[in-house]
Amino acid sequence: MSAFVPPPPQRPWGHRLFFPAAALYGALSVPLWVAGYFGWLGIGWTPAVHAHEMLMGYALAVVGGFLLTRPSGVALSVAFAAWLAGRLAVLGGLPPEFAAPLALAYPVALFVVAGMPFLRAAKSGHNMLFGPVIGAFALAEALVWWGGDGGRTGALFALHLVGILMLVMGGRIIPSATAGEVRKQGGMLVERVQPRLEWAGVAGAVLAALTVAVGMTTGPLPWIGAAGAALAGVTAWARLARWRTGAVLKRPDLWSLHLGYGWLGLGWLFLGVERLAPLTGGAGWHVIGAGALGTLAASMMVRATLQREALPPDFSRPATAAIALVGLAAALRVAAASTAPDLLMPAAALAWMGAHLLVLWVLLRVPKRIRA
Repeated sequence: MSAFVPPPPQRPWGHRLFFPAAALYGALSVPLWVAGYFGWLGIGWTPAVHAHEMLMGYALAVVGGFLLTRPSGVALSVAFAAWLAGRLAVLGGLPPEFAAPLALAYPVALFVVAGMPFLRAAKSGHNMLFGPVIGAFALAEALVWWGGDGGRTGALFALHLVGILMLVMGGRIIPSATAGEVRKQGGMLVERVQPRLEWAGVAGAVLAALTVAVGMTTGPLPWIGAAGAALAGVTAWARLARWRTGAVLKRPDLWSLHLGYGWLGLGWLFLGVERLAPLTGGAGWHVIGAGALGTLAASMMVRATLQREALPPDFSRPATAAIALVGLAAALRVAAASTAPDLLMPAAALAWMGAHLLVLWVLLRVPKRIRA
């Protein structure tokens, strides 16, 4: 009789931890901030705290779930503990000398666990970009605490970094997934790869981000960053126009990605406009931060979870409703910058909360894949 050899332990999957955490955090943090903003709750969260947590909290949790595919149990635990500690430190109002290192821990951990492997393994220019961009979130966090302007430069830099990740990741995932659907319909997505447009857009986005990091958002040369952001927006729309959106209108998991990329192109254009003529009420920030990020994050969290559990990426009605609610929330929040903010901001927060509670519900109902 041969001795029993136990199977090797299964590695955890980051999406099972970070995606639900991001959905829950998005569902709770935004309405709580709006309640504090209007004085309904005495929590004292400033707009700077809100911007920081949407980017370094919500967005980076989504990034963690997407990139931490097969980490060790220790690495995943450390990364999640660092993320949670950062949220508690910032929202709990700890003194800066304590809050800053705790907030910085997660971007650093994410770079070590996810960014450095990209630097070591990447063979193409596209993949090589991920490592430096992920590492730059640590710089953004440092600028929040030590940039000398109340955290605005750090948050704006983080917003640009999130925009770059969406530009690159969306630009790879969306045409690939769309091509598969077009092929099922007997056609072919001829312009699936558009390297010149892609590199032009990435170059513009990186240029815009660098001008933020070095403090060139004001002064005599704001047009440099404006031109870079505009180039990123125009090329995003140009690429999207060639991806045959009409062929995927019966696939919510795909048209939601197209919708998010459309928001992204508009968001980059708004960021360019804000360099030359600042918009009231944070409209430019929310086009990319609520419209693009909200739509792409909700869609990718559901779609990636289904795919990683070896299930078809078919969106249920709750998942489709979540995408619609995110779009409604973004539209209401952008409109609130100039019209009836007392009415539209709470309405946007409720729509955002509803969307992310639906996403959370969908994620938790996806059965775990049985792996050999």
